[in-house]
Amino acid sequence: MKTIFYTVTFRLILLVGIFVGIMKGQEARQKWLSKKKIKYESKKANQRNSIADGSQVVLDEIEMATYHS
Repeated sequence: MKTIFYTVTFRLILLVGIFVGIMKGQEARQKWLSKKKIKYESKKANQRNSIADGSQVVLDEIEMATYHS
């Protein structure tokens, strides 16, 4: 399900990029697409890293406060 969601999101970014290109020009389109692609790919890489490294445990605020005091 997540794979489908990310695929649809990526294609939506490309589709909106076409409209940005029509309205503001190709240079603005390239800037917008590169910014969104970088953001999308970094989120996907972070998600892959968190899945691959299952040894880390996410702490909530109370645990973080007790750990750091």
